[in-house]
Amino acid sequence: MKKWYRWFSLVLLTMTLSACRFFNSEVSNTQSPSPHAKQSSAAQQPYLETSTPTFYVHGYNGSANSTNSLIYTAQQQAGSNSILRVTVAKDGRLHYSGSWEKHAINPLVQIVFSDNSAPYDTQAAWLKAVIQQTAAKYPFKTYQIVAHSAGNVAAVDMLMTPNLPANFPKITKFVSIAGCYNGVITIDDVANQNYFMPDGLPAYQRAAYQLLDSKRQNFPKGVHILNIMGDLKNGSHSDGLVSEVSARSLKVLIRGHQADYTELVYTGSAAQHSRLHENKAVATRVDQYLWGNPANQN
Repeated sequence: MKKWYRWFSLVLLTMTLSACRFFNSEVSNTQSPSPHAKQSSAAQQPYLETSTPTFYVHGYNGSANSTNSLIYTAQQQAGSNSILRVTVAKDGRLHYSGSWEKHAINPLVQIVFSDNSAPYDTQAAWLKAVIQQTAAKYPFKTYQIVAHSAGNVAAVDMLMTPNLPANFPKITKFVSIAGCYNGVITIDDVANQNYFMPDGLPAYQRAAYQLLDSKRQNFPKGVHILNIMGDLKNGSHSDGLVSEVSARSLKVLIRGHQADYTELVYTGSAAQHSRLHENKAVATRVDQYLWGNPANQN
């Protein structure tokens, strides 16, 4: 009987020790995930968190409504926690509203021109002032731009400004949506009239193109550019107002500046000029281009 009791006690002790080892092992694994697990978790984040601001610029006769949807999507998808609106009065004075958090994540700056039909060079000067004053209020060294329609001409005109101050922030990415770099149908262009000649230059060079081409040598090097345009697929090869040739003229204007240049053409009714900035697929592609996590890209 005693032998049986001793044998039973030994078995019970062995089982208890084994259970303790198993429990400790489980606790250890729960509290200290492997470095590989941490890396996998980081790689799964679809968007990067940066402190670089992105400026949104509307086009001719545009307003806040021209970029509201793009900004809302960026806030929802890319986790932006700081949104400013800078309204530029007709005399050039700036009015700020909104907030910029102390630890800003992917901050967004919406620019609204009170005079939304001012000449390109005037809006370019205003855009320069907005970037300078915003950098003085919330210091940053690099920035991005998303523009629609004629806002692109103003943005590129500003980027081609000669002798920018040495401390002026550096642009890293530029997203052009429906950029009218070489004419607008019904104003100074006709559908299917323009084309690129064998030397790559457009056969017809409208006023906006001539303005930018005269100072193209000042465009900064190394900018990443996404050029988005629309084709209604109705035979006009345009978004209704801007032809593909006009939008693609940007590539000619920045030739020789070592830019990382990508073109995207959206088709159908959702690719109409004003509907492009309301197109959810366009907004998502813009966000992926600006903040997409490279670790998730094949």
